[in-house]
Order: sequence, then C-alpha cells, then structure tokens
Amino acid sequence: MNVEEIFERYEKLLKESGVKEAGIYLESRAREAEKEAPLAAASCWNELTGYWRACGDKEKSYASAERALAILGAKRLAESRHYAVALLNFATAKTAFGDTDGALELYEKVEELFKKAEGVPDYQRAALCNSKAQLLLKRGETAEAERYFEESLALLEGIEDAGSEIATCSANMAYCAMARRELAEAERRLARAENYFKDAQDDPHANVALSCRGQLEFLRGNCAAAAASFEKLAADIERRYGRNANYALAQRSAAKAFEAAGDAAKAADCRALAESVPERGENDAGA
Repeated sequence: MNVEEIFERYEKLLKESGVKEAGIYLESRAREAEKEAPLAAASCWNELTGYWRACGDKEKSYASAERALAILGAKRLAESRHYAVALLNFATAKTAFGDTDGALELYEKVEELFKKAEGVPDYQRAALCNSKAQLLLKRGETAEAERYFEESLALLEGIEDAGSEIATCSANMAYCAMARRELAEAERRLARAENYFKDAQDDPHANVALSCRGQLEFLRGNCAAAAASFEKLAADIERRYGRNANYALAQRSAAKAFEAAGDAAKAADCRALAESVPERGENDAGA
C-alpha cells in the first residue's frame, strides 16, 4: 500500500469510524513502513504530529515529529522542503502546547529552508504564515501577527478549495481584532468563518469559530451566549476526540462564562467536568 492509499484509508476512517480508530491505523502503518518505505513512514509520522496535537497529547505529538525528522535526516533530506514541513508541524505543536520560544526557533528554521528550497507550494507558505501568526498573537505581538495572517490569507485566496483554511484564518484575524478591542471588526472577520463552517459541520477546524464566538460574546458582556458557545465547543471536542485536555479547557472557559452570567450551579458543573480529565499537555483549542 503506497502513502496515498494509506492517507485515503485514514481519511475514510476519520469520517466513518472515528478519530481513535483512524489514529490506531495510521500509527500502525507508520511503524510497518519504517523498514521498507521510510519516506512513507515519515509522511505518516508527520501527519500524526498534527493528529496527536488535535487530540491534546503533547508527548505523542512531539514524539511523532521527532520520528519524522529523524527519518528524513537519516535520508540526508535535512535541507529539503519535506524536512521544513515536518519542522513546521513540530513548531505548530509547540505553539499549541505553549512552548513559544521553542516554536519560534523552529519557525525561523522553516523560513530559511523555504527560502532555499525550490517549488514550495503556496499552501505550505500560507501554513507557515498562519502558524507563526498564531505564535505572535500568543506573545502579544498583535500587529506583527496580523501582518502574517494577512499574508497567509492573500496566499490562500489564490488556492482552489481552500475554504476551510480561509475560514480558519479569518477567525484567527478576529482574535487580532479582539486584542485591539475592535469588536465590530472581530464580528466581521468571524462572520466570514462562521458562514463557511455552517455548511461544513464535520470540518474539525470549525472549533476555532466556536471558540472565537465564545471569546467575542464574553468581551461584549453576553456571558450566557459565551457559555453556550464554549459548551458547544466542549461537546464537539468530546465527539471528535473524547474528553481530552482541550475538552477540559473548553469546559473551564464555559465555567468562567457561566460564573460571570450569575449561574453558579452551571459553572460548578463545568468545572467538575474539566477536573475529571487527567492532566496532560494542553493546547489552546478551547478558549
């Protein structure tokens, strides 16, 4: 089975059997391919970096990235575009799990490799811009983050079938507007994302719009509406990935919003649900 067939099967399992079964399948194929098809194995481990990041498992996400990079390095591909993409995924995982210094170092390496490499497609350049922008936003460098988001959006708008990525970028730009307290601009950006995701409910990136809506309503003082968005976010994470660290984060956000809305009982319920999740590396898929 070649790598294209592996990923076709993986995508089918995600839709039909759920996240857990798809992950088990992809990890088994990655291990099986290491001896006979190491580059296919590297592709699988690279995909698993993002898979485990989305599942909220820092240790497995980092281990997958390190395995992909080790395989590519052993094949003398450490200066290649493929190595840069694996670094990009590792940096994105580090960003999600709060290691902003480590992520920034990797993003700078990716930028250097992309400058040297030929034939880097626009969607990968857009991914770099988007991921680095998220890191800068976390560090409070809003203006610089917005510049990278704008660059990402400009690249994405020239790519066919990039609706999900454009919507995600629009939601991220809404966060920039919220950081400046420009709530009308945040609403405009978020509305574009929500307009896409309303017809793409199965898209896992829809979570970013739910989280963003919760944040925006909270800033507006609409705490009950914010709590409802965070509860919906938690339910969606649970449906896709189970009760993981991101689920706990969403429930804590819901608890904060319910408390601000004056509903102490619901706030306590949400906190209890959050505390029921074993602690693990946590990312920002929630609020």
